[in-house]
Amino acid sequence: MAEPKSPADQMRALLLAERKAIHSGDFAGLEALVRRKTELLARLEGESAPVLSALRDSAQQNGRMLAAALEGVRAAQRRLGLIREAARGFQSYDSTGRAQRISREGGSGLEHRA
Repeated sequence: MAEPKSPADQMRALLLAERKAIHSGDFAGLEALVRRKTELLARLEGESAPVLSALRDSAQQNGRMLAAALEGVRAAQRRLGLIREAARGFQSYDSTGRAQRISREGGSGLEHRA
């Protein structure tokens, strides 16, 4: 496939590729796109204000999508951490109000009452 001619067309194509990479979770592929966008930015000098504005809007939309994707990854990491911590045991209090760790390691650690 031939590369688009104008720098603005090339940037539009890169922003679309970036959007698809973000949407599909291809974060590794984003690095190469960032390098290409950085190289192309200098060539956009002289483009009309409406063209630059549209490109800026697309880049900002991609930035918002990327921020949301990263927050989703962070939320999943936090949730997995909580699940792992809960699997190891939990903190409770005895009859005197002292904190005690109830661990799943080495037995259930739970008292069963009838």
